[in-house]
Amino acid sequence: MTDANVAGFESLYDQAEHTDRRIPWDIGGPQPAVEQLVAYGGIRGQVLDPGTGPGYHAIHFAAQGYSATGIDESPSAIERAKRNAEQAGVQVDFQVADATRLEGFDGRFDTVVDSAFYHVFLNDEDVQTRYAQALHRATKPGARLYMFEFSPHNVNGLQWTGIPADNFERVLGGSGWHIDYLGATTYQARFLKETFDAMKTFASDQQGEILEKMRPLVHRLGVIDPLLEDHRVHLPAWSVVATRLD
Repeated sequence: MTDANVAGFESLYDQAEHTDRRIPWDIGGPQPAVEQLVAYGGIRGQVLDPGTGPGYHAIHFAAQGYSATGIDESPSAIERAKRNAEQAGVQVDFQVADATRLEGFDGRFDTVVDSAFYHVFLNDEDVQTRYAQALHRATKPGARLYMFEFSPHNVNGLQWTGIPADNFERVLGGSGWHIDYLGATTYQARFLKETFDAMKTFASDQQGEILEKMRPLVHRLGVIDPLLEDHRVHLPAWSVVATRLD
């Protein structure tokens, strides 16, 4: 990741730690789509949670008996993840590291579950490609990659640009991955207007561009917010399944 991206996320996690601001993707636990993946037996061996944030997915994997590693370049996020793991009573290998490079993790993982990390680089296919290649190096032969990323679909009137469908074949397919499945799902988030404003304050230039594209979505969320429970909403997302080519 770029230094600006890291600084933006670090500021957001640090501020959330000391205020009552909510990070949109922090819903207090794992995403239902990830829980379903685990329930259906999609996970095996050593599992990587790149861009782990609060660590809920890595913690969920560990709670189900898997060896889990969570990586994030934000020290504040990793500290929060470690506390969450301690409260959950599980052991997770949380590390501050660049998940787009994965240096020192060669040939380690059997499964990767990317929950809304890849789309952070929506406007930068060079970084996406570097990340996809790093995942290939960090995984074992036959490893499985699962991704849940924002999409341009329409879910109950909520829609934004997201990642175009042809991006995955171009980037993953060119980096040693075979795409087995590409379909639509949803990703849960809490989107308060004040949270969006806080994200704009700390965003890097690239993150700011993405957030600006989300402005119509934030307006729609403001309209339906009185109808939502705990400000929680389903956002359109891709579900991607890929296998490592050896």
